[in-house]
Amino acid sequence: MKLTKLSRPQMFFCAGLLSLAVPAVAQASPFTSNSDQTIYTIAQASAGTFQTHKSPLGFRFDFPTTYNLDTSQESKGTIVLRSTVEAPTAVGSDEPAPVDSNVQSQSSPGDKIIVAEFSNPKRLSAQQWAEQNRDKSFFDGRQSDYRAYSFAGQPAISYSWCGTNNCGDSVIVPSRDRTKVFVLSALYEYPGNAVRWDFKNMIGRFRLTQ
Repeated sequence: MKLTKLSRPQMFFCAGLLSLAVPAVAQASPFTSNSDQTIYTIAQASAGTFQTHKSPLGFRFDFPTTYNLDTSQESKGTIVLRSTVEAPTAVGSDEPAPVDSNVQSQSSPGDKIIVAEFSNPKRLSAQQWAEQNRDKSFFDGRQSDYRAYSFAGQPAISYSWCGTNNCGDSVIVPSRDRTKVFVLSALYEYPGNAVRWDFKNMIGRFRLTQ
C-alpha cells in the first residue's frame, strides 16, 4: 500500500469516496429504546452495534457505539462524534480501510465527525449555500469527487476538501423547508483514516425528521 501524507494546503480529493453505496444491512433488531435513542445490533459482522440519536434540530442518525456523542453544543447547532477505539496512529495510507478488511484501521488525534446546522434565510440550494459560505463549507466547485444527488429526500451535494490543518469529506443538505442547511463532515489528517469509513456508514443512516 502506498503511503503518503497530504500536503497542506494542497487539495487532495479521493474520487468517489462519498458514493452512498453503503454495504447492504440485514434486519436490525431493537433491544433498548426511549424517545430519543435506540440501540440495536446489525445482522452483519462488519457493521457492529449502532445507536440512534434524534436531534431537536430536525434530523436523526445512527452512529457506532464505539463513538462518543458530544451534544454539549447541540442547542447552538453543532454535534461532534469522536471514536473511543484506540486505533494505530495513522501513517498515511491512501485508501480508507473497511472494518471487515484485513487492513488494520488507523486514526489521528484530530479525527472526528461533525453535524452542524446553519441558517439559510435565502432558501438557497445546497450548492448555492456552499458557494456563498466557503468559510463554512470549504467548497470551491473543483473537487474531483463532487456530486449532486438526492440525500435524505432532498437535493444535496457531497465532496472532499483540504484546508490548512486537516482535510474533510462533507455532505450539505437543506432542511425540508430550506430555511436551514445541515453540513455533515468527517475531519481527518490522512485519507486512509478509519473515520472516513465510519462517516460513510453514518450518512447512509441519516434522516430528516422535520
